[in-house]
Amino acid sequence: MTEQSQFSKLPKKQLVLIAEKLVDESFPSGNPYDEREFEEYYKLLEGIGKYFSISVIHEDVEFFSKFLEMNDELLSKIFDPNGDKTLIDKLIIPVAQTYELLYSTWGSCTYDEYMGQKFDSYDMNWVMDSAEQQREDGNWDLYDGYNTREIQYDNFEQSDYSFDEVRPVVDNIKESLLDRLVLENTSEVVSSLDRQTLLKLKSIIDSRLRSL
Repeated sequence: MTEQSQFSKLPKKQLVLIAEKLVDESFPSGNPYDEREFEEYYKLLEGIGKYFSISVIHEDVEFFSKFLEMNDELLSKIFDPNGDKTLIDKLIIPVAQTYELLYSTWGSCTYDEYMGQKFDSYDMNWVMDSAEQQREDGNWDLYDGYNTREIQYDNFEQSDYSFDEVRPVVDNIKESLLDRLVLENTSEVVSSLDRQTLLKLKSIIDSRLRSL
């Protein structure tokens, strides 16, 4: 479960008071990393957190940046001395989600990688020959195996890195439920098909499995 900012548990009236203080101190509404002054924002929020016995963490800065951004119009009305304070109830509390950052690093090194792979064979002495034959046929690759020990690197020198993609992390329970629903619905559809259609479908599935 995604960890939420401790500030998100405070009453909205208190969040408004904090937000007003932050706006006065030029706290960013939106991406807190744009101006490269993240440490200043962190220290400002850290001081505020002490009044609420909250130990500020990195994500708390993001919480208030998003809170200010999402509620910009409402907050400007609430901050007005003659503004409608009942609008406080309409404020939106940001909710953090878990994302996966995919990235690449590259450089030069020498390394030893220890891997394993399970093979079915009728004789233990044939396994190595079987693996070599399957590798030559293109039916198996050295990197299809799994690591049996930690890779040993030597003379490693990283050249550069790049952030490639950010994508939401799907909750495992929801994913499993989705898979089950897909299978159940597929089963119902398959049950309604005639023999000729099933044979065509089998051919398509076999072709797809061979390509994996």
